[in-house]
Amino acid sequence: MKRILGTLTVASTIALGSGAALAEGSVTVYTAVPQNFIDALVPMYEAQSGNSVEIIKAGSGELLNRLTAESGSPQADVLWSVDGTVIDFNPDLFEAYEAAGADKLAPGMKQSDLWTPFTAVVMAFIVNEGKLDGKPVPESWAALADPQYDDMISSARADASGSAYIQLATVLQAFESEEAGWEVYEGMLGNFVLSESSGAVPRFVNDGELAIGVTLEDAALRYVEGGGPVQIVYPSEGTAIAPDAMALVKGAPNADGAKSFIDFMLSPEGQAVVAEQGRRPVRSDVDSTAALIPLSEVNSVGYDAKWAADNRARLVDAWKDMVLDVQ
Repeated sequence: MKRILGTLTVASTIALGSGAALAEGSVTVYTAVPQNFIDALVPMYEAQSGNSVEIIKAGSGELLNRLTAESGSPQADVLWSVDGTVIDFNPDLFEAYEAAGADKLAPGMKQSDLWTPFTAVVMAFIVNEGKLDGKPVPESWAALADPQYDDMISSARADASGSAYIQLATVLQAFESEEAGWEVYEGMLGNFVLSESSGAVPRFVNDGELAIGVTLEDAALRYVEGGGPVQIVYPSEGTAIAPDAMALVKGAPNADGAKSFIDFMLSPEGQAVVAEQGRRPVRSDVDSTAALIPLSEVNSVGYDAKWAADNRARLVDAWKDMVLDVQ
């Protein structure tokens, strides 16, 4: 049976020490995946494999800090569902593994030899039209920079959230130049109410605390399907359609268990659950849920994950400087 150890600070992480690792047949998974994926997929894996799973759930930035602190004596086996640039930018922490079923990946999903795609994440807006005070529903990145939406937009911090970093990199790629993208993003940032948690972004909008959120498509869909007063909007300039990543931790205590976990998540059975939970499967032979518009109708910005990975440190530093000036 899985154990979920919740969100941890780096201090409490280190305090756990080497004793946090593992009973035989247990796989320790560090993850930023939403809880519904854990609830739906982990019991299936446990039943199929006979392994137990220990889940440690936190934001991708916090998990990376933990992996770095533990690199001399790794405690985790798998990092599951984070922005792939987190892995590409820290290659010494991970080990390449080609998962079973990788030959069935949809075009564009294989972006790195160091990690395996888990889902295709799509960046979108969640909008509570009733909280816009008569203002128009924003339909573009540029619209989010309009001062009329001051303090009305929920977003996570790009230095703490992998999905928020994808959002930043998407805007910088959506316009004719990076400079033009920064100009738009600066206006957006001036309207943002920042959160440490990407999961809080759509909840704030659904609950009416804020009118607009920049979030992942599946996170918004959960509130739409739950009957919330919200809608999903795809920015007209184009958006990111990018895989999130799962990777084998270098020096994993249970590397065989880690590989079996990754194999299962990429299997047709695992990917069918991905579709049921509202994300886009990465396998070409598994369809998305009918609750979402066809992916062909979403304008893609042609998200360049390699550029995002190569420039991550520079862009995050620039983001931090801009926050000090704008927020």
